[in-house]
Amino acid sequence: MNLTTAQSGHIIPTGIAGFGFSGKVFHAPFVHAHPGYRLSAFVTTGNEAAQLYPSAKIYRSFKEVLAVEDLEMIVLCTPHPLHVSQAIEVMRAGKHVVIEKPVAMNSRDAGKLISAVSETGRQWFPYHNRRWDGDFLTVRQLILSGVLGQIVEFRSHFDRYNPVVGRAGWRYLDDDGGGTLFDLGPHLIDQAVALFGKPDSVWCKLYRQRKESKASDGFDLKLFYPETTVSLGAGVFMSEPGPRFVVHGTKGSFIKYGTDPQEARLKNGRKAGAPATGRELKKHYGTLTTVSDGVIKRQRIPTLEGNYLSFYDNVYNVLTSGQAPEVSREDALLNLQVTETAIRSDAEGRVIAMV
Repeated sequence: MNLTTAQSGHIIPTGIAGFGFSGKVFHAPFVHAHPGYRLSAFVTTGNEAAQLYPSAKIYRSFKEVLAVEDLEMIVLCTPHPLHVSQAIEVMRAGKHVVIEKPVAMNSRDAGKLISAVSETGRQWFPYHNRRWDGDFLTVRQLILSGVLGQIVEFRSHFDRYNPVVGRAGWRYLDDDGGGTLFDLGPHLIDQAVALFGKPDSVWCKLYRQRKESKASDGFDLKLFYPETTVSLGAGVFMSEPGPRFVVHGTKGSFIKYGTDPQEARLKNGRKAGAPATGRELKKHYGTLTTVSDGVIKRQRIPTLEGNYLSFYDNVYNVLTSGQAPEVSREDALLNLQVTETAIRSDAEGRVIAMV
């Protein structure tokens, strides 16, 4: 926790709409653990939230929680297609809102969210928590240090083995569920644009590899920059995962296997903010290879410690002290513009220039 949080003293009463996997693992534990918030309410039809957080009030409808006057912020962990209409309702009710990714299903609707900020005077925050993955923080530090030189190729993948549609099946069983491109895609795209900005052009191939998948369950996506090619991918039939990150530059390369450990530890009951939650085992450290005067040097690079609590720390400081958001609304808009261009590229079978 940084000093600003400790100095402010203001507590933000917060409610969470939805208590599925996202609400249970990625939001409630952090809002509850952060000293700048009071976890006051849930919107859920189940009983688990009441058992885990007995001091919070349970509401059975979204309209009910909007009318709670002392709530200052609501976190949306509802299905993707509901995000825009619900977020605008939250802001019009005088509350700030955190929106799970994707914030919208298209850039036009994201533009409506941006307009609602000036209309209501309330703010919304895209939940792109993977900016606080330890492996991404490590890659970003290496790139910024210049040790790799000019980056010519950047690869980032989420490889999983989920041969049967299970949790959150609506993402794949409904034509408008968005599939993997709208589930894991926002994280990969966000990390890429955080490093390299808006691409010049985009190519994409979407896959529907499971028989029951109506929406894409895998993708290959390329973002083209003047000197860098970014390759992003995700799939559901990777029983032997490849590298999480591969970065090649004019002075060297960095290759990293394994995924950030925070999600797995949180799912297994580790408390948010507990020591070492985001600390990676040494066996998963990445390898940096550099070449100088014809001499090749290889070294293991300790992974920086990830910390998803930093997302809520940033939101708190934006609201109480005017700090700039780590993930801006414009970042979320660009994310969706890239996604839309990817969908068009798949449909037309060609590289599409970003406008």
